Amino acid sequence: MSTEVRNEPRATFAYRAIDADGRESVGTLSAASPHDVARKLRSEGKTVLAIGRDEAIAADARVASTSRANRARRGDLAALCRHLGTMSDAGVPISEALAAAAQEGVRPEFRPFVAALAADVESGIPLSTAFTRRGREVPTIVVALARAAESTGQLGPMLLRAAEHLQRSDRLTRQLRAAATYPFFMLGAGVVVVVALLVFVLPRFAKIYSDRGAELPLPTKILLGASDAIRTNGIAIGLALVVACVAISFFVRSSAWSGFVDRVRFGLPVIGRLARLAFVAVSCRTLGTLLASGIHLLDAIAICRGLSRSPIALAFWDAIDLKLRDGGSLVEALRAETLLPPTVVSMVAAGERTGRLAEVLARAADFSEEDLETALKQATSLIEPVLILVFGSVLGAVAIALLLPLFSVAKVIAG
Repeated sequence: MSTEVRNEPRATFAYRAIDADGRESVGTLSAASPHDVARKLRSEGKTVLAIGRDEAIAADARVASTSRANRARRGDLAALCRHLGTMSDAGVPISEALAAAAQEGVRPEFRPFVAALAADVESGIPLSTAFTRRGREVPTIVVALARAAESTGQLGPMLLRAAEHLQRSDRLTRQLRAAATYPFFMLGAGVVVVVALLVFVLPRFAKIYSDRGAELPLPTKILLGASDAIRTNGIAIGLALVVACVAISFFVRSSAWSGFVDRVRFGLPVIGRLARLAFVAVSCRTLGTLLASGIHLLDAIAICRGLSRSPIALAFWDAIDLKLRDGGSLVEALRAETLLPPTVVSMVAAGERTGRLAEVLARAADFSEEDLETALKQATSLIEPVLILVFGSVLGAVAIALLLPLFSVAKVIAG
């Protein structure tokens, strides 16, 4: 009696995916169906962007790597997704919606980007694939939402959800950037004022004091020495600053610098609280948006991981992913980490029990964003008087050093 072995027909599929490090990879796999390819890639910790039976996917990757001419702002993408979602809900085909947006629906600087999308979709390419052709210009979460929309037939609601996510993300980024820019602006302004005093004002005072035969006190002599050094070695100091800036630009790209910045950012009292609130807000918002769109939890975690370059955040998502692949629950994985506060973990536990995890994550993101906005205002109100006191003290010390010799001049004149 012979046993017949039936081999399932297999084919070679080309794929594009994002690996655990956030890098995009292209390759081929032999499998019975695209679902088997997706399952295998997911088991390797990769997020699937596209699977096909031809070389079009590899061609997309080559186009994506060279398409950098028309950069896309987050606000532009949000406006485009809202425009496309609204028109799609009204029954307008996506190709016509893109053509209309390319003509008048977006900023003139952004229209070539939209026109390229419209040309791709008009040629029969799905919107998600057209997004992937733009490479890193389009966030991974937008690509994932577009792909989920194409599989469920709910393109309009998904694009509106993507627009809302991009708008919230852009607003949060602007708030953090404004809060971080203010101290550096004050520092730069203070340095410019002090250098101007040393280079242009102090030499004139020095000439007056020399003509009057005034005796210069030690603080004034120190300032004069600094002024002479800057004026005499200005070119050398400028070159040294350029070399230092170049060296710093290379150093900031290293893993050692990233680790140092992370330790400072999450470890300092005020800045650490802001960093944690921002991480919670972004993570809960992104994860909740992806889960609400029907995206698999492991894929959603991989996308969240790819949105950050922070070593601490990457380690957090790696630990969550490993725990889930070992059969643990999301709540157990979160409780083993320390980046999320206990209140958020409790909310996630309640969301898992009731089957409303995406909704609970969205509410946690709302609470975190409100807390972050309040914390930013408090930090700004705390930092502002400190900076004013520091720079006022420095400028006051320079002014006093300039004016001290006047007492000697008065004695000379009186004598």
